[in-house]
Amino acid sequence: MLKVFKNYSEHEKIKNYFIYKKTPFVIRNLFKSNVDLKILRRKYSDYVVNSLNNNSIKEKISIFDLINKIKKGQKYILRANTLIGNKIFKHVDTSIIDYFRDKQSNFLDYLLSHGETSRQKTLFLSTKGCTFSKHAHVISGMIFQLEGTKTWYISKTLDNFFSIRFKSFLNPNPLYVTDKDKSKEARVLLYPGDFLYIPAYWFHYTNCNETSLSMSYFFTEKLNYYLKKTPLLFLFQAFRNPIQTIYKSLNKEPEDHIFDKMNILRKCYKIKNKYQRRDTIEFFRSNDFS
Repeated sequence: MLKVFKNYSEHEKIKNYFIYKKTPFVIRNLFKSNVDLKILRRKYSDYVVNSLNNNSIKEKISIFDLINKIKKGQKYILRANTLIGNKIFKHVDTSIIDYFRDKQSNFLDYLLSHGETSRQKTLFLSTKGCTFSKHAHVISGMIFQLEGTKTWYISKTLDNFFSIRFKSFLNPNPLYVTDKDKSKEARVLLYPGDFLYIPAYWFHYTNCNETSLSMSYFFTEKLNYYLKKTPLLFLFQAFRNPIQTIYKSLNKEPEDHIFDKMNILRKCYKIKNKYQRRDTIEFFRSNDFS
């Protein structure tokens, strides 16, 4: 089951869990933040971002118009936006990051943090009804829930390499996608001030019952994590997609490269094997990518 710490009072115990267990965990009521929709509207109204609309189709829109649509009850999501994520990061108490990592970094972390819109610091804004396919990243994430609530479904254990449905279909976006199975997933509801750690290659997805605002900090683990915990996925990534991954790490805005539903389906129709094409289309057509 997912480990949940009630508060940060047992900080040494939590740090040891982070260093040695390397499994997802939550810390309740870890931090305070004044970042909310009102702040976004007041400071960043003119910023134009890539969002996904009710049909999981990419749409360029200003923060002002986006928030107005959300206020009217429309379904929208702002996913992994670095432009605003980097600006609001300083307004949130993220001291837990340095405490856990002891200011460690490596070459891949440098690539993630390169440029004015570092890919390490991202903003997520999602509304009621938003969800996503079950997926995993090649990097680890620390999630800070800022406003509203969000339900997370996280695999109880690392998924078997051979059971993962799509390991390369969404390249050059280094994202792995597989089937949902709630019998093998832990469920946790994050509240404002809660913190969530998800290690690299750990599958998860979310559902929103209300408007939710969160911030994520992405980083790479030490090499021994990948070799010990996820050797097959690590080697697969190293040989299958190294150039594209580096390119994306250097790119300023990851949202420009995130597929919407129509882009994914267009890739599906290019599959030559008719049986594989049919199964892939059925899977991605039935998934919500908002």
